[in-house]
Amino acid sequence: MATSELTRERAGAKTNKHAQAREARMARTAYLYILPAAIVMALITFWPLLYQLWMSFTNYSNRNLRTDNLLLQMVGAFTGNTAYNSPELVGLANYANILFGGLAQVLSGFDFWRILTFNLVWTVVNLVFHVAIGVGVAVLLNQEGFKLKRFYRSLYIIPWAMPALVSAMIWRNMFDDQSGAINQLFRALGLQGGTRWLLQVEPPLAWLPPVIQVPAWTDPFFFLFLFLLLFIAPYFLRWVRERWLVFTILWALALEIFFFFLLTPLLNLFAGLGGNPTAGATLTVSLGSLLPLSFFAVLIANIWLGWPFMMAVATGALQSIPKEMYEAAEIDGATGWQAFWNVTVPLIRPAMIPAIIIGMTMTFNQFSVIYFISGGGPLHQTEILVTQAYRLVNEVTINIPGVGNVRPYGYAAAFAYIVFAVLATITLITNRVSRATESAAD
Repeated sequence: MATSELTRERAGAKTNKHAQAREARMARTAYLYILPAAIVMALITFWPLLYQLWMSFTNYSNRNLRTDNLLLQMVGAFTGNTAYNSPELVGLANYANILFGGLAQVLSGFDFWRILTFNLVWTVVNLVFHVAIGVGVAVLLNQEGFKLKRFYRSLYIIPWAMPALVSAMIWRNMFDDQSGAINQLFRALGLQGGTRWLLQVEPPLAWLPPVIQVPAWTDPFFFLFLFLLLFIAPYFLRWVRERWLVFTILWALALEIFFFFLLTPLLNLFAGLGGNPTAGATLTVSLGSLLPLSFFAVLIANIWLGWPFMMAVATGALQSIPKEMYEAAEIDGATGWQAFWNVTVPLIRPAMIPAIIIGMTMTFNQFSVIYFISGGGPLHQTEILVTQAYRLVNEVTINIPGVGNVRPYGYAAAFAYIVFAVLATITLITNRVSRATESAAD
């Protein structure tokens, strides 16, 4: 008996060794297959990213573009060897100047925290409309007995299929204050037809909350960003989302009290003790002051461009839902609205969450709509991070002592990595909360 058991154990161990060897061979084969793609990715993706990261720690400019060896140029920045036209190493100075206002001294109208806050508001507002309209239209077109479904679906895809530049230029012409189609339509209807959609500086909804009071010697948009961050943070907790209405009201009031009556007086007190002559002065900033009329113009254009993508994704998800699910809900006495929230929404969620993440990334970096419609104006009030990075590369020159007027590619590289960090953080948080990459079994 003992001998037979020992024989079986040896046979099992031998079988396990064979299985492990087979798995190892399969793994080696898989690595060999992906090796060419990995080499190509290293050359065209990871090397440029590494080079750009190095640029962000230097005063790299257009004068450093000519070199015989990129690798030795990078080494020269650390060793001080200028044989390969290496720039000077400046450490974290580029990042510090971008985040803390130093870049504003050479770049008119630059305020990082204003641009970041505007970029986040732009992304969130667009996504709400994209998802709501896209899912709503998809549900309507998915109704039984609705005629010409294919025609309407093809028609609604046109904004998504058109080149972004063409769409942006059409919308820019439509918003022209003199001969634009929108103002002409208003005149035909007997309404105000002289609206300066892209030129009006005064925000039309300056009262839009939150409204906070901050010390006059600080950057008000940093505190507005901080307010929005603190306001959103608790919603990642499930128990908060389950009581969202009551919590929203109480939390907003608590933050208003904190900023008006606690944080601002405390900061002014410390500033007064430090000898700041402007200590005690305050100013008021609101979310509405962040949004000029041109924001609503580019918002309308981008909504028109973005919702067909969400409709296409939602249509595919809706057609995969078995009809029996709705029949069961109807038998249970559920209304159409209850069936939507309890059957449709949970079952299209696995498809919509990745689409929302893609849409968020595309909207956050929506260069063409902002640049070609509003041009970031008026007075840079509709700039987003990616358009500002483009201007740093292509439209801005700064004076570097001992070098002269140059394109600040080092600043631009640092700015690009800041944009990457912000977007990566948002994506990781969204992915974590929504569990977008988890399997259905999880």
